[in-house]
Amino acid sequence: MADDDSGKNAPSMEIEVVTMLEGVALSQLCVVTREAIEDGIGFGWLNQPPQKTLENYWKGVMLMPDRTLFVARLDGQVCGACQLVRPPTSNEAGAFSAEIVNFFLAPWARGFDLAKKMLKEVEDDARRQGFRSLNSNMRADQQAAIAICEWLGMKKWGIKERYAMINGKFVPGYYYTKDID
Repeated sequence: MADDDSGKNAPSMEIEVVTMLEGVALSQLCVVTREAIEDGIGFGWLNQPPQKTLENYWKGVMLMPDRTLFVARLDGQVCGACQLVRPPTSNEAGAFSAEIVNFFLAPWARGFDLAKKMLKEVEDDARRQGFRSLNSNMRADQQAAIAICEWLGMKKWGIKERYAMINGKFVPGYYYTKDID
């Protein structure tokens, strides 16, 4: 651990691009996904899926050639994730733009600016890959995610009134973009 100015031990924080996900890392990612779902930020899940479904979801992400999985760690423990999605090769007209999807942190990992660090890494990676724009969308009730996108310099360009349905009620969604070239 690194020391901060107050002499206390600061937690170690890292963001890594994951190319293989199994064992402890897969198990930890499933646990924090469950915690995020329980906290209401399960990127679309409202109820806890079975363990095998979560494992298959994350293994499936690893198989998709158009996705890059970023994993956040706090003191060595997986605490969140984010995906950078490239457009399909058949979308030549939209090949300049990538999308941030399914980003979250476990509730216990908040307050360390780790989400900001993760999204900044994603943006930097998108820029290195030659993308010129970065997009994201989220439910309007995801205030932390909205604040982080706006901190990153993303601009809201649209609202969809029927973005999600939670407990039988529609929740609007916001659409964000940022030019990164």
